Amino acid sequence: MNATPTLDDLAQRGRWRSFLDPTTEAEFRRWHRDQILPIARFVGFGSIVLWGLGPASFTLVIGKVPPVAMLGGFVIAIPAFAVMLGFSYTRLNMWTNEAVAITNIVIGLDFIWILSSMYGPLSGPAACAVFLTIFYPVIIRMRTGAAAVVATVLVSVPVALQIVGLRRGEIAIEASWPYLALLIPNFPIIVFGAAQIEAGMRRQFAAQQTVARQQRELEASQRLIRRYTPAAVAARIEAGDAEAVGVPRRMRVTALSSDVAGFTTLADRLDPESLSLIINEYVGAMSAIIEGHGGVITEFAGDGLMAVFGAPDRMEPTDQVRQAIATSTAMHRRLAQLNDDWGSLGVAQPLQVRIGINTGVLSVGTFGSDGRATYTAIGLQMNIAARIQAQCEPGRTLLSSASWHAVKDEVPCDLLAEVMVKGVHFPLSVYQVR
Repeated sequence: MNATPTLDDLAQRGRWRSFLDPTTEAEFRRWHRDQILPIARFVGFGSIVLWGLGPASFTLVIGKVPPVAMLGGFVIAIPAFAVMLGFSYTRLNMWTNEAVAITNIVIGLDFIWILSSMYGPLSGPAACAVFLTIFYPVIIRMRTGAAAVVATVLVSVPVALQIVGLRRGEIAIEASWPYLALLIPNFPIIVFGAAQIEAGMRRQFAAQQTVARQQRELEASQRLIRRYTPAAVAARIEAGDAEAVGVPRRMRVTALSSDVAGFTTLADRLDPESLSLIINEYVGAMSAIIEGHGGVITEFAGDGLMAVFGAPDRMEPTDQVRQAIATSTAMHRRLAQLNDDWGSLGVAQPLQVRIGINTGVLSVGTFGSDGRATYTAIGLQMNIAARIQAQCEPGRTLLSSASWHAVKDEVPCDLLAEVMVKGVHFPLSVYQVR
């Protein structure tokens, strides 16, 4: 379906009558067709086998079969086969309801003609009653109008035969009235049954569409939440584990701080539209890289990003640093690719990113008020990552001593210097990733 109807679109003219909105009514008819197709196919194929092979089988078993029975069998089998063939083509499926109605009328009248020709007028009502019993599951699943047409034709014809037989004196009223009493009530029963089933199917359709609309709204809300919330945090919330990200906890994590060198100067030279496009592309690309390596972005500040590895999903410190370094490498490479695209927007000099990485214990969780909150990490170790990043050369990555010790045997690094960081009363060794 192209669109999910709203509650107003699902308003009906009556319990079993059409929906007020034409688009919704068309959707219901397609849905209704899909519901009756399996039953129509089953009964149709059964008719082909019964009326196509039945007369020939009787000939083999009991000898000669009256020609009218043989002819009538094929008259029934041919339209049934044609309808089944039509059901195989999607373009013809839209006419399922009408095709089933016409086929039932043809088969029913042929059934009445066969038995009336062989056994007289009294067999007409009996034949109709048998036919309506056999095809009742299909007829009452048609839309009410089509079911009423089928019932009208298949009840009125044998009644007319009875009346003609009575006038000609071919049958007595005593013999005919039980058949009429059995046959005539079929009409209201069929129409009432079809109306009740259609009403139920319309309610079922409306309920499914309402659920589909709610699911779409929920999915839209989830996509919106993921735009403003880190993917790992949103996944915990959707899984019902909000407490894992809601209550701040002290955790050993690895913080990554990044900043684009010279971006402020560039921003003064670019028009707002180009600047907005560059920022959005940069943030989108870097966010995908960070989340792809298991990190969680905790802060956007223009071209600056802060992220942590090891929360909310716990990760070994060594793995945290490995993922953070892999992230930094991917960020440098991706920015080089973006520079090629930004030349046409006025970026004369390729941009480069500075990245600082530090490992330590932070308070990680949701901070804020009931009206507004954010998932982030707070503590001195975040500041250290930012200070290290500020000491970094553009296009390079610096590690704190704590992060370097976690991967010193795996990642080649050079001791760069010892730097003083605000809030720390002793110099910190920093290492540059080769």
